[in-house]
Amino acid sequence: METDNKTLEEQSCIARKSSFFGLFHHLVYMPTGSRITSYSRYYPPELREELKSLFALEDDKFAQRLSELPPYGEAVNGNALVTGHISADRQFVSLRLYIYGQIDYRPASKTYFLQGGAALQAAGVFRL
Repeated sequence: METDNKTLEEQSCIARKSSFFGLFHHLVYMPTGSRITSYSRYYPPELREELKSLFALEDDKFAQRLSELPPYGEAVNGNALVTGHISADRQFVSLRLYIYGQIDYRPASKTYFLQGGAALQAAGVFRL
């Protein structure tokens, strides 16, 4: 469900690094050299429509709207799921919304890629 590494590696600011004689690989946010990790956050049914409208915005409006939002409260196995990647220094974030329907979570948005201040805002709103 998470943004696959291939899509993430297509971002010009992301590089794949090898370690331990090339046996292990990890992704790095190049401007800061910070390592990338993945995350998943579940949100309650009452936030479903708000999240759907947020993730329907265009890139610039999405980042602007994030700056106006308080942190969202999480839920155990909620019906809205936000997944993606974040750099250790919180200067890069990818986000994608999934909505639970029938028997599985299905993509409900494109993947957003945020850097700098917008990434910090996203990390605060989604408690990353």
